[in-house]
Amino acid sequence: MKKISTINLELLPRGKMFQDICKSISALEAIICPEWNYRYFSYDKDWSIEEEVCEMRDGNGDHMLTLFKNSGIVINGFAHESEMNGWRSKLIPKEEKKKKSFLNRIFSSAKKTEVKLVQKIWEGVIEGLPKEFEEFIFGEPIKSIGTTFCIWQKPIGNNWQIGNIQFPDDEYLDGSGKLLNLLDGNPITFKNWAEVYYDEQFRNSELHLETVQEIYNQHKITRHMVEKINPDLDDFEKLKSDLEKIGYENEI
Repeated sequence: MKKISTINLELLPRGKMFQDICKSISALEAIICPEWNYRYFSYDKDWSIEEEVCEMRDGNGDHMLTLFKNSGIVINGFAHESEMNGWRSKLIPKEEKKKKSFLNRIFSSAKKTEVKLVQKIWEGVIEGLPKEFEEFIFGEPIKSIGTTFCIWQKPIGNNWQIGNIQFPDDEYLDGSGKLLNLLDGNPITFKNWAEVYYDEQFRNSELHLETVQEIYNQHKITRHMVEKINPDLDDFEKLKSDLEKIGYENEI
């Protein structure tokens, strides 16, 4: 069975449908997990003027950031176990050492090798990237996170695109098959994933599929829906604030 990846982009939802899925998953996680730091997906509708961002972090080094703007969508993914991970240690050139202050040169150990991490993005990954996405892909925080895959979509044509890439000869490729897995638009995919990822919370119960489906269909979130998903949640003011940051309509 094929799964979403950079070589199966026809399976990845497009445009507003894709954005709605990102918001729905982020809203569900806000209900399941009140602590933002432990969530897998989050969404910020006010990233900047006329720009919104969805973020995915697995806590183990994999990271995905998606930018939504009027001129299109761009996804940057970093899978740390991929052969396409371009971060390498590099000796600091002598000219950089000369920039150190006099005191730093005195107290630096002569035997200590000084290195820094630099990234070389895998050839072809960002080939053909539209100019309007360059600031996002080459700026922070992505510059410090890294890139193993990059996917973009313009309003005209509405098809997902990638560069001209010669992938490594392994099944993991750029890691997109793992990082994009939840974004197929299927509520059952989220239910199955959440019951494993949040295993302690769902150890003695199941995630209410009907409510997940309602949120995937962009139904207004009510307190009753929240209680079906997380009966232990008590800080509704915080949840309301989180949902408003996502841009998900609610009556809490």
